[in-house]
Amino acid sequence: MKTCHLYSLFLFTSILLIFSCLQTFAESENEFIIVDRGKPTATIVVSSSPTPSAVLSALELQYHILRITGAELPIKDDSKPISGRKILVGDNKFSAELGFIGKNLPSQEYIIAFRPKTIVLIGKDWENTEANRHELGRPMSCGSTLEDTRQKIDYWATVGMPERGKYEIELPGVYDDQGTCYATYHFLEHFCGVRWYGPSRTSIIIPKTKTLIVKGTDIRRAPALKYRDALWSGFWPFMQKQWGPVTREEVYLFWRRLKLGGEKWAGNHTFHKQTLENTFFEPEYQAKGVKNTTQLCYSSPVLVEKVVQIAQDFFDGKKNVPKGWKAVGNYFAIVPDDNLKFCQCDRCQELLRSGRKMRTGQFSSGEASNYIFSFINAVAKELHKTHPEKYITALAYWVYALPPEFDIEPNVSVAPCLHTCYYAIHKEMYENDMMLYHEWLKKCKAPIFLWNYYHHPMEAGLIGGFKCFPNIMVHKTADIMRKFINDSVRGIFICGEQDMLEGYVIAKIWD
Repeated sequence: MKTCHLYSLFLFTSILLIFSCLQTFAESENEFIIVDRGKPTATIVVSSSPTPSAVLSALELQYHILRITGAELPIKDDSKPISGRKILVGDNKFSAELGFIGKNLPSQEYIIAFRPKTIVLIGKDWENTEANRHELGRPMSCGSTLEDTRQKIDYWATVGMPERGKYEIELPGVYDDQGTCYATYHFLEHFCGVRWYGPSRTSIIIPKTKTLIVKGTDIRRAPALKYRDALWSGFWPFMQKQWGPVTREEVYLFWRRLKLGGEKWAGNHTFHKQTLENTFFEPEYQAKGVKNTTQLCYSSPVLVEKVVQIAQDFFDGKKNVPKGWKAVGNYFAIVPDDNLKFCQCDRCQELLRSGRKMRTGQFSSGEASNYIFSFINAVAKELHKTHPEKYITALAYWVYALPPEFDIEPNVSVAPCLHTCYYAIHKEMYENDMMLYHEWLKKCKAPIFLWNYYHHPMEAGLIGGFKCFPNIMVHKTADIMRKFINDSVRGIFICGEQDMLEGYVIAKIWD
């Protein structure tokens, strides 16, 4: 009887021990040792023909882990067998064998996956083909053409390690697909503790440890906001005044690290001196009865016909779009110039008079909404006949900030201009902005974007040369940005040089 009890106790203890060992094995399998006591224990693997995104991702991974641990992980391509732990960066032979194909993912989506002795960092990337190289487009910032946004840098000099030798790379374009970069920056931030609060080395936080072990579960996601852009991302004159000594190349890297860019979108003043002189100089386009204006006769059928043709040419890939015109991806902008010297012809004046009752007493009102949006509607209606999948971009701005009294064509994508930098202190402006914003949400059938002002007080101080108290209202900013995203706003452009901390918080909420 006693022997039977001892046998049962031994069996029960053995089962517990086996179960405990299995648990320990499972936990250790879920961990990935990158560096062990200052020695690298993994290899970074890319394709033998990597995308620009994969090249940058591999270098950024190698650099930051070197700064964290003092150990340098080798970078190898997939042309030969590789033993040991691997971090697979972008599409390559080994990631494909595990069933991960980045090019099959939706735009901006990325995956971080943990497998035995393997981490996968992958997403949809722009590929360096001749067709991709010749894509037309004039984005909002970071370069006057899409090709301009693919800046070239000496990587090791840019990150402050020129002693490693010259290493020139072309960065993925700000508005190109770069899902592998997104995966890598997510990994460095959330698994390795790196933070990029600004572009200069003094505003980058890199923890120190001799042993770097990561563990987690698979992640598959995309940024919450599809278009993420800011004037401060390309507004060079003020950068050193706020961020301290910093090079252009450091700023270029900062844009990628904050995941700025995303979907190709543009919406800014298109009828200005440059386009008028090159394209709309004939009398039939000109505003009547007013001198020295950059406005046109927006009730003119021949002007509608001309702009429709320019939009069709752009979407057909022709290169005769006027210089300075903002158009990129699926979006072609139509925005009047920034003044009120409107045409005095009878039809234009009749449309302007019809909107007088929409004055609000605020900067953003609607007395010109019927006038401007009747022109935008006319162009959009004709474009839809030949290019039904494309959009006309319009700003809801100043005297045409409110929706017009008639329906908007379904291919008009509107971006209301909102004074977000005043929301903590200006109740009336906030209420007026929210009123017109919600009206546009109801009115607009196409994707909604936003133009957000963050130009006070920081920009005024930088331009005027005086010191201002920083406009740090991060909770208010976070709340309003979350609201915009929850309302299904597709993208946001920040106009103005804002406080550096505010910009960081906005970028994180956007993601």
